[in-house]
Amino acid sequence: MALDTVLVRPAPHPYSHPLVDWGAAIAGTLVAIAIGFALLVLGVAIGATAINPWQGASEQAPVWTIGGGLWVLFSNLVALQVGAFVAVRSARWPDHHSGMLQGLVVWALAFFVAAAVLGFGVTSVLSGATTIGEVSGAAVNAAQAATGEATGATPQLTPAETDAVQDAAALTAWFAFAMMVMGAVGAIAGGKLGSDHPDWHDRERIARPVTMADKV
Repeated sequence: MALDTVLVRPAPHPYSHPLVDWGAAIAGTLVAIAIGFALLVLGVAIGATAINPWQGASEQAPVWTIGGGLWVLFSNLVALQVGAFVAVRSARWPDHHSGMLQGLVVWALAFFVAAAVLGFGVTSVLSGATTIGEVSGAAVNAAQAATGEATGATPQLTPAETDAVQDAAALTAWFAFAMMVMGAVGAIAGGKLGSDHPDWHDRERIARPVTMADKV
């Protein structure tokens, strides 16, 4: 009587270590923030050096707006890529997702810090205005400056100023979305580069004590 071969699959094993090294992720986030700030300062220095003080601001505004936006995208991409690389390479355990998980954690932490700082700044500005009229007056002045009209010329927005505010809000939202997407791409790429370590499994690791979760 012939015996049929039966393939027995082993029971699924949980990972013997956490999938995210939070210490390395926080370190990578700090590196990303520092590099991003340094690149932004460099961009401001380049812009201040190249600007022509004898030329009208309205003539230079489109060039500097586009150039500044592209520089911010580039700075964000490079900073998060380097930060994710540092986070994955310095992690105590290897990333089983080719560095993508650790890189996305760095991306999330960096934008969480940016959102917190931005929210704090907006709250400070709004709290500094004693009345609603001051806030609306500042919005009118910004819109008039965007359309090139005299600041404080009228207490209400003209149709041209309303269109300028709407276009600026839409452009800012799309730019923020593009910056987040590019940052995620850079973080994933940096994590992938950091995980490609030829001697990863040969490196000595600190033994973790066995817990009750490992015995289940």
